[in-house]
Amino acid sequence: MGLTVDQLQKILVQIDQVIELIQEKDLEGYELVEMVSRTYKESVKNLMHYAAFRSFDARKMQKGLKQLGLTRLANSEGNILGSLLKLKLIVHSLMGMPPDLAEDRILGIGAGAKLLKKHTNKLFGKSKRSRRVRIMVTQPTEAAENYGLVLEMVKNGMDCARINCAHDSPEVWSAIIRNVRKAALECNTTVKVAMDLSGAKVRTGKIDLGYHKKKKKKKKKRKEFLRLNKGDVLVVTGRSDVAVEATLDHEGKVVVPAEVSCVPPQIIQRVETGAPILFDDGKIEGKVVSVGADSFRVEITRAGEGGSKLKGEKGINFPTLDLGISGLTEKDRQDLKFVVENADIVNYSYVNNAEDVNELYVELERLGAGVNLGVILKIETKLAYQNLINILIMAMQRKRIGIMIARGDLALEVGWKSMGMVQEGILSFSSAAHVPVVWATQVLEGLAKKGMPSRSEITDITSSVQAECVMLNKGPHIGEAISFLNEVLINVESSHNKREIMLPKMEWK
Repeated sequence: MGLTVDQLQKILVQIDQVIELIQEKDLEGYELVEMVSRTYKESVKNLMHYAAFRSFDARKMQKGLKQLGLTRLANSEGNILGSLLKLKLIVHSLMGMPPDLAEDRILGIGAGAKLLKKHTNKLFGKSKRSRRVRIMVTQPTEAAENYGLVLEMVKNGMDCARINCAHDSPEVWSAIIRNVRKAALECNTTVKVAMDLSGAKVRTGKIDLGYHKKKKKKKKKRKEFLRLNKGDVLVVTGRSDVAVEATLDHEGKVVVPAEVSCVPPQIIQRVETGAPILFDDGKIEGKVVSVGADSFRVEITRAGEGGSKLKGEKGINFPTLDLGISGLTEKDRQDLKFVVENADIVNYSYVNNAEDVNELYVELERLGAGVNLGVILKIETKLAYQNLINILIMAMQRKRIGIMIARGDLALEVGWKSMGMVQEGILSFSSAAHVPVVWATQVLEGLAKKGMPSRSEITDITSSVQAECVMLNKGPHIGEAISFLNEVLINVESSHNKREIMLPKMEWK
């Protein structure tokens, strides 16, 4: 049963409403278009168009379009206005009306995908491999001395080598980069070097409780963790590198709670009673029960059976609080000097807003960084997600940019239940801006570390084709993980174009 003229008219009205919203954004966004790089002039306009579209509840319109067998605009973020105008033309034709289209200069169907490909090639270099999605691999310290390891990574499919400035030293970084450049030359391929700034992450301080004799063993071993159980109280202090075990009475009950320091210490001034707190990627959960001048007390609400070990320099997350820390740390500024001179891409950690992006750009200009240095902004906080559009617009001042979905911290910040929608939002708005996305955190971690992937990891890399790059972390089986990911991506790409499912011919026995 076909749609009536009245139903078609309702769809047409809805399309016109969205187009009107977009045209209003065009008038408001003139200054934004002027401030971005020429590379992103069309992209920033499309991003604003898409933001206007997403401010409209399009679900009823999508249901009507489905009945017509037309696009529901679910994958049209790359050229949203062009798709809407094309829809308007079709609906007018179905109603027997002449098309009433404005002479807007718009991105045609498919133009957004071409721009995204162009921008991806600018950031990661043109790929000679038979897949669209790139592979980024975190380099272990061993890569500085073991050229064979790096060569294997490149042969197996590595397109970008990631070095984490939170670990090792400039001497080690230099040796890794030499091996990466040499291996890329030997394999006649392009491998970019990306370096992560450590960023302003809240962490536990060092924990060293001295030597302890292990049960049934004569040797003593340094104890570098606190064991926490559900119901325990932990004191978190701003005093540098304080770590004290809980004092127990003769019945094994806690008399004086354990204590650990946090870095940076000034976050204590922003902590609020009742706020949830997560330690070590959410392995330990708690709630702030009281706040003092230089410390706060946490009641542990979830820990592993038999207790969980809390080690030093592990992440601390406050999902509901703005701790007022972001931007470049002093270590970041020092490391950035090396990055500018030696790397192709800087990965900026813990970006929260457009001001953080501007701070990086000012520092890059001060250091004389060339226009060809790429910048990847890591979205790993709730604030960053909420400010994503402004972050993207500020980022577009440079011509080689990307977004990383740092799913570990981000999932803790936004909550596990919301992570799927948040991930979808980052992919959609980045695609609307024609900015390449890196899919990161725990990809094929079981295979890289233990030699065997889980079923959920296989599903995860099937989903990762929505991005332009997938990041693998280090592990003893990293060569096998790269090779496996390379093969799966090639297979999946034959039936998926980003989020769009393609339908190749299938034969059945």
